[in-house]
Amino acid sequence: MLSFITDLFPAVYAEEKPEENVEEAPAAEAEEEEPEDIKPEIEEACGETSACAPLKHHLEECTRRIQDGAHEDCIEELYHFLHCVNDCAVPKYFSKLA
Repeated sequence: MLSFITDLFPAVYAEEKPEENVEEAPAAEAEEEEPEDIKPEIEEACGETSACAPLKHHLEECTRRIQDGAHEDCIEELYHFLHCVNDCAVPKYFSKLA
């Protein structure tokens, strides 16, 4: 049983020299360009749709009231707005990925 565990988890000692035959990936593979993130653009467009615009307005009004000193939070307004944006955006994410 012990040999099975030591095969899975070999002992490493601080005095050992590191292996010099470690191969590194070529620089061209390491510096691959990442694709542009489409999420912010899609969410911004969805936030401006006729379905989400009134909810955005309510959120902005609540934020303004808080900045003016009101003792409330805008969690409900934020949740409603984000729910609307997500309902609009999710189908667009998958259509862009295909």
